[in-house]
Amino acid sequence: MIDHEAVLGSLFDMVHVTDAQGKTLYCSSGYAEYFGIDPQDMLGKPIEDFFHKGLLLPTITMRVIRDRKKVQTIQTTLRNRKLFVEGTPIWDQEGSLSGVVHTYVDITDQDKLEQGLNEIKYIGTLYQSEITKERGRQKGNTALIYRSPSMQQVAAMAEKLAQVESSMILLGESGVGKGVLAKYIHECSPRTHKPFVHINCGAIPETLLESELFGYAKGAFTGADKDGKSGLIEKANGGTLFLDEIGELPLNLQVKLLTVLQEKMITPIGSSVPRKVDVKLITATNKNLRQMVRDGKFREDLYYRIHVVPLEIPPLRERREEIPVLVHYFLGVFSEKYSLDRQLSDQCYRILEDYDWPGNVRELENVVERLVVTSHEEVITPAQIPRYIHAQEASASQGIKVERVMQMQEAMEEVEKQLMQRAFDIHKTSIKVAEALGISQPSASRKLRKWVFSRE
Repeated sequence: MIDHEAVLGSLFDMVHVTDAQGKTLYCSSGYAEYFGIDPQDMLGKPIEDFFHKGLLLPTITMRVIRDRKKVQTIQTTLRNRKLFVEGTPIWDQEGSLSGVVHTYVDITDQDKLEQGLNEIKYIGTLYQSEITKERGRQKGNTALIYRSPSMQQVAAMAEKLAQVESSMILLGESGVGKGVLAKYIHECSPRTHKPFVHINCGAIPETLLESELFGYAKGAFTGADKDGKSGLIEKANGGTLFLDEIGELPLNLQVKLLTVLQEKMITPIGSSVPRKVDVKLITATNKNLRQMVRDGKFREDLYYRIHVVPLEIPPLRERREEIPVLVHYFLGVFSEKYSLDRQLSDQCYRILEDYDWPGNVRELENVVERLVVTSHEEVITPAQIPRYIHAQEASASQGIKVERVMQMQEAMEEVEKQLMQRAFDIHKTSIKVAEALGISQPSASRKLRKWVFSRE
């Protein structure tokens, strides 16, 4: 007969099972060694009881129950042991949550600790990189890198809309990757083997923009090519036309573009003979086109023509879980490009994740390239990261920063919530939190239950 406890013991240092309410159903004998708790004393009791006593820090049980997904953490015991803990939800035959299984691996030894931290943080990054490569093989050459739920939704919608001919507009701050997404949509579409023409309406001088877009006939104006020239719109015929920074298009050219979209015909400068064009239109902007319409700076009829399906890309600061994946990807790209073998230290990843990236993915790409080409050692250290990135990290740790105007009561509650979370992260018990904040232990316990334990 199989000894299930012996099997579990060969795989993990400890195993703990709770029901769907967090009450203990089973825990292995290792609790006595690691936590000084008799396993029999835990049976039938909520795991949070031991968390509130400061015996299990931090606990992830209620987070698994709340979020219905696997959660990992590093736990420190009162006996100064470091444990890698993974909580996994268990489902019954009807698909309802029936409990949580926790597995513990002792990583107290420094070498094992570093290895465990690296694996927790970067296995997902490597895995995501492989997914990116596979997507590239399946859909084309463009790598669409994402991990966050918000970008998963954007990617899924992009792939769906790639199959239809409706006009699309990509919205988002500068540098979020609108150009990459447009190319990805093209490669997912039936037009993938036809041209993809990317036109930045803000990068071409206004005096040249009309001839670049629409082309011109032979002898159209002084200095023109004697044989005439096809415009970029015509060169996209059969494929995809991507007009980036569409808000920069002058009003007189907006009229001509509207004609192209409505009649699918283009008339070069100096010609009276229209030519048929068939393009899938994707536009992009970081401006408020609706406000530009109200201000008379953008044609309303063109606005509704291009605003059929809007797709907004969130800024990088709202999807920080993708920063390590993007860093790893760009690190590989530039290491290969410059024939250099470069890696980032763990602390570098943490610093880069904490930065807000106002320039979004474009800024991140530039910083990684800078680190690769300027580093003299294989491992890049925090000292090589630009000072302005460190400056934000330092300023974020100093005092209270007001981001927006709010009601005074709301502001006071927000400060209290952050203060209790920070104090608990450092001191771990309600008694020590009370001492640090200069309040009574019952008051600290009550506030911790309100702001910290309630979110577990």
